[in-house]
Amino acid sequence: TSDQTSMEIDNEGQNLTFEEGQMSPTTSVEGGQTGLVCIEYPGVVMNPDRAVKTLGGLHNIGLVVSEANRRLELRFRPDDIYCKPTCGERHSCTSFAVRVQRKRLKPDRRRGSNKPEFIHTTKILGVVDSCFKFSNLCDFQYLPMQKDKQTNTNVSIYPEVYFNKLVRTDWIEKEAPLFLPPAVFSRMDLPQDYQFRREASAEKTTGSVSSGGNTSAASLAASLPNNIIGRTRQRRSHHAIFVTYDIDRVPEGPRDIALSHMKIKFIDRERFVLVEQMFRDVRPIWSKNALHAITRIAPDRLKFILPALAYYFTTGPWRNLWVRFGFDPRTEPTAGKYQTLDYRIRLQGGARHKVAAKRSYANYLLPYKAMNWSKPKTSLISKASLSEASSAAGPGGGAAAESEEQAAETSEEAEKRKDVYLFRKGRIPPYRQMFYQYCDIQVEAAQQLLTEAATTTAKASQGGCCTTAKPGVSCSEKSGWYAAGTEEKLRNLLSDIVNKHISEERLKE
Repeated sequence: TSDQTSMEIDNEGQNLTFEEGQMSPTTSVEGGQTGLVCIEYPGVVMNPDRAVKTLGGLHNIGLVVSEANRRLELRFRPDDIYCKPTCGERHSCTSFAVRVQRKRLKPDRRRGSNKPEFIHTTKILGVVDSCFKFSNLCDFQYLPMQKDKQTNTNVSIYPEVYFNKLVRTDWIEKEAPLFLPPAVFSRMDLPQDYQFRREASAEKTTGSVSSGGNTSAASLAASLPNNIIGRTRQRRSHHAIFVTYDIDRVPEGPRDIALSHMKIKFIDRERFVLVEQMFRDVRPIWSKNALHAITRIAPDRLKFILPALAYYFTTGPWRNLWVRFGFDPRTEPTAGKYQTLDYRIRLQGGARHKVAAKRSYANYLLPYKAMNWSKPKTSLISKASLSEASSAAGPGGGAAAESEEQAAETSEEAEKRKDVYLFRKGRIPPYRQMFYQYCDIQVEAAQQLLTEAATTTAKASQGGCCTTAKPGVSCSEKSGWYAAGTEEKLRNLLSDIVNKHISEERLKE
């Protein structure tokens, strides 16, 4: 279009060229050219340096090009830190950059001949495989200004709310204008055809109550007043059955749609039988992390297998755990050893440096900086995908490929995989918050503590993990089959073990 200028940069983010002209039959190709990235600038570029500055400079352009999901920000006021950007998204394309030169022949050379007045030569600079297009809206702009009561005009307060150098301490005591704009005003930068009507999910969930669904969530959705559009996003449960501790009767079987969903997602029978055996032969209650570590089934496969074999507790002693259909741990004293322990590492004695956080605010990315992966995409078939499919379709299928990966695993990698669900002496938990099952705490002192906390001193019937309570003893929502305060004693014990181990490692260093 007339108000757009194409800009080409190489994949290293170093060279920037602006080309315009006409094609002609005289064309040459430069060899060894790297792939180029095109930026369709939403305006007529008169000064290339200023255009690059609005895009954050060549360094920022190079960072965006190197990451597949990043959007390119364009700020029309680059010197204003409060300027909200418009974002360009990456699109695949098949083009090439051409340099066209036009030469004017001297009149004496054209005199008496049929030579044209201009000669055009073209040169192909490289292939353009991706392009950034700015087709979205800018966020709302809020300028740092205030109205002057004397002159009745708006004056800039930018020097008073932004400093690019250290200020004196007496600045804190001075009065300052209140200017605290949010990082993002609007969650969306595309026009939305929104209809103000009641969400259909509220009516749909009422029908899931009879099929063993989460009755509390369904009744809550059905009881919402008509003037409430939707406060939070609906939970994507993959047709799993979520229950609370106070449920009257546990589910006896899965939903039919959960079984059919496995066929849609091409879950092979071998993986399903393996998880089924874990629930039937090993223990009736599992955490997803433990099943992933033992069976080596990928989490994106487990999330479709588990709803067909078990239901999920959201509250109570077995919260965040999957329980086999038909098994009620509230009536089975032997289920005490499978209870959940929510353990969080206390950041003292160097634990902050030894145990990394799952998420870091330093790596936080504002939502508008990343592309929206929920948009429909075109599926592509490449040689790599065909080779992976052929290997999976060979003898043994995907399970054979997983067994080869297990054989290539080192001993330290195997230990780290077990640390996700086991607590052992001499090993530091991989995350600052862990969910352990009582029987997975492989510490003698912890098992002795559970023995003393149980209502009876009888040894566990299986594996010597912990004790069992005699029939007739009540199960509480807070402490399960054990005495009150058992969880806090376990946390103190585990914290002492972790701090002692960290202190010993620091002495060795």
